[in-house]
Amino acid sequence: MADEVGGGGLDDINIGGVREDTNKVTEEAVRRVQNDQKKAQQVGQEIKNDKATNDKLANFLAFLLKDIKNDHLIRQIYHVFLKTKHEETDLVHLRKSMNTLLVVGMFIPFYQDKTKELEIETFYQDIFTFDGNIDLTRYIQYIKQLLPKHHDNIAIDRQEFTKLLTQIAEYYHLTQKLSTENTIEFENTIKKELSNNE
Repeated sequence: MADEVGGGGLDDINIGGVREDTNKVTEEAVRRVQNDQKKAQQVGQEIKNDKATNDKLANFLAFLLKDIKNDHLIRQIYHVFLKTKHEETDLVHLRKSMNTLLVVGMFIPFYQDKTKELEIETFYQDIFTFDGNIDLTRYIQYIKQLLPKHHDNIAIDRQEFTKLLTQIAEYYHLTQKLSTENTIEFENTIKKELSNNE
C-alpha cells in the first residue's frame, strides 16, 4: 500500500542521517545549557557578594548615624547625597538611592577600628593611607582620590559638598570651631583644592 501512495516504503528512509543531526543538536544544546548554568552560577555568586557588601556598608551607615550627635551634619549628608539639582533648570530632585560607597568612604578615616571590624577597608585599600592618625591635609587629599574612584555620575552640588566637608572637619576636630568669616574662607580653600583635582 505504501508503494501505491507514492512512497518507497521504510527502506527509503535514512534513519542514520536523522540520528546524526539529532546528536549534533543535542551536543550543542548540552554545551549551551552548561554554559548558561556556569553563567547563572557566576551571577548568583556576584549577587551573594553584592548582598554581603551591601550588608557591611549598611551596618556601617547604621552605626554612623547613631554615632553622629550633630543634626546639622546629618542634615548636610542628606542634602548632599539624597538630593540632586538639575544644572540647567535648578530644580531639586530626590535621588532614589545614595552613593553608599562614597558616603561610607568619607567617614571611614574617623572609624578605622569599625572599618576593620566590618571588613570594609578592602573597598578603599588603594587610596586609604591612614594609620590611626588623621589631619586635615591628608583627609582632603584622600577625598580628592575618593571622589573620582567612587563617583556614580550623578552631579553633587559643589557648594553643599563643601559645606559638608567643613562640617566634617569641625565635627571631627580637624579644625577648630570656625567663625562665619573663617568658614567662608575655609570653604573657598576646599573648593580650590577640589577643583585642582578636575
